[in-house]
Formats: sequence, structure tokens, C-alpha cells
Amino acid sequence: MSDDMTAATGTTIGDTSRGTAADALRRADDLGMRTRQASRWYVRYMAVFGVGFGLMTLLLGLGPQDATGVVWWTVAVLVVWGLFVAAMVLWAVRRPVQGILCGRNYVPGWVGTGALYAAALFGGLGRDLPVWAWVLMALVVPVPLVAYAVRVHRSLA
Repeated sequence: MSDDMTAATGTTIGDTSRGTAADALRRADDLGMRTRQASRWYVRYMAVFGVGFGLMTLLLGLGPQDATGVVWWTVAVLVVWGLFVAAMVLWAVRRPVQGILCGRNYVPGWVGTGALYAAALFGGLGRDLPVWAWVLMALVVPVPLVAYAVRVHRSLA
């Protein structure tokens, strides 16, 4: 154990001084700060996805109402959504750091937005709803993801 400590820090356990410990604590604080800064991309990731879900809701709800138009409109919107998701996932896998606050801690945000999106489409598609109803649904759908993005932003500050 002593040889491992010597290799890692240049000192043995018995030789650790207050200065060496203080330096180690400063390095740990600096590393923690840099990790939090590098994790801030996840805030934008969640917020952009939330806005994307809202726009999808609006686009699908305000599309044509005739049978043929609905099919082609839906296919076109889903192709755009697929490209958007692919770009977002590609961007995410290229991020060098995923902080501890990312991942499963934010499942409620993703599930909440997904559930609201599904409810909006299930309750609204095929019905002759006014434009204001679709705009309202498009504003409500992203709330869970955007709320979690705000939470992450505050915790990383």
C-alpha cells in the first residue's frame, strides 16, 4: 500500500504533510469544478429535447386533417424527428463528460414529457381541436424535461 501511495503522490502515508493534503484538496476541488462545467451540456440537451417534443406536438396537431394528408404529413414530421434524435444522440455520445447528475436521476423528466406527449397525441389527433389547444399542449409537453434542465443547471452552478 505504501508503494502505491508513493507512486501516486510522491509521498508515503507517514510523510503526508498539511501542505500536501491541502494541495490534494485543491486539486480535487478543481477537478470537481471542471467536471461540473463539462457536464453543463446536459442542461442544453434536455432543454432542446423538451422543446423538440413541444414542436413535434404542435406540428402533428396542426397538420392536415384529410386522410391522405395526415399520412404524408405524419411521415414527413417523423422523418424530421428521426433526424433530430439522431443528431442529438450523436452530439451526446461525443461529450467528454457526463456528470453524476445525468442519467437515471432524470428519468422522471423524460418519462413525464413522454407521457404528456403521448397523452396530447392520443387525446388530440383525429379530433378537430382549435389551434389554441394544440399550442397549449405544445407548451405543456416539454415542462418536465425543461424543469429537470433547470434543476441540473442550478445544481451545477
